[in-house]
Amino acid sequence: MSIASSIRPASGSLLRLLAWSLVVLGSAGVVAVLASPTAGLVAGAVLALLVVAGDALAKASRTMDRIFDEELDQGRRIAAAPPR
Repeated sequence: MSIASSIRPASGSLLRLLAWSLVVLGSAGVVAVLASPTAGLVAGAVLALLVVAGDALAKASRTMDRIFDEELDQGRRIAAAPPR
């Protein structure tokens, strides 16, 4: 076994979480420097909530797409079955 095959790539959700956390912290830091620390905390919290809500909606959308694909596929198989 080589070193290259033993290294597992990081999952996509972990990378997305890391990227969004950097965006949230950076934005909150800029607001805190330009306005006040309280405004920075509020801006960071609001942005973090938006990111979490967006991620949850995207996951729900993928789940619904998968469910609809499975249900529609079953309906097509029933409709394509020869009559008895």
